[in-house]
Amino acid sequence: MKNKESKQRNHALSEKRPLLSMLLSVAAAFLVCGLAATFSSSDFVQYLLMSAAGILCLLAQKWWFSPAFKGAFKAEISMREIALMSVPFLVQLLLSWLLNVMDHGLFFRATALSVAMALSAGFGEEAMFRGLAVPIGMRYLKGSNKILLTALVTSVVFGLSHLGNAKGGNAIGIVQAVASIGSGLFYAAVFLRSGSICVPVLMHALYDWMYFVTNPALQSGEMAGMGVTAAVILSCVVDLSMSAAGLWLIRPAVREKIEAVWQNKWDFADGDAGTDIPVRQYQPKH
Repeated sequence: MKNKESKQRNHALSEKRPLLSMLLSVAAAFLVCGLAATFSSSDFVQYLLMSAAGILCLLAQKWWFSPAFKGAFKAEISMREIALMSVPFLVQLLLSWLLNVMDHGLFFRATALSVAMALSAGFGEEAMFRGLAVPIGMRYLKGSNKILLTALVTSVVFGLSHLGNAKGGNAIGIVQAVASIGSGLFYAAVFLRSGSICVPVLMHALYDWMYFVTNPALQSGEMAGMGVTAAVILSCVVDLSMSAAGLWLIRPAVREKIEAVWQNKWDFADGDAGTDIPVRQYQPKH
């Protein structure tokens, strides 16, 4: 019965227009998370609702493509491999914190709101910009460059979404939008390599939480109070340089391994997957 129900669902858009399907998945998750936030006037509750909505979007995608899709949560590689690919992120986190200290000293103010905002950035934004779009790209895009295309499309959309912080002529919003492309490319690469959205969720949430608790201008999550200082520019350069780390993680030499990871995530028995690599199971080294 489950297989019959799955075949009755219409995936024609994803099969015929995978890029459009990816973009629509971003828009759908954005609308769902935004709608969830309207159910409360409390900033704290709004951020929690957005986090919950992001998780529900990921679960809904797993259900919609079931039984072919195993979901975006389970990692397909070992913890050792995940730890190794996390090294660039830890360097970014340390450098960004040191640059933040240049402007604000050793300021630190952890609040419940900062935790809620960080969770929203992790679960909400990762669901919006990578959690739904990357699996669609890895199943339905065709050609040898689909891995790179998936990473680039999701990272550029992620960067453009930050242009909203430039409202009112705020230059920092434009700088952040460009820098976010670099971080977004790295998060996409980590998801592609690991098969688990949980890894970039944790990275994204930790990175944003660090900024929320060490930058007094971001206590409410708004960037309007931030000025474009030398430290801010350097921090954005660090973020943008993460694109190099992301491209290294998805370099041609490892793309066959990435394909195998996503063959484990999807059941390609129906033969409609956009991969040119023979189906086989990837066995991570533990």
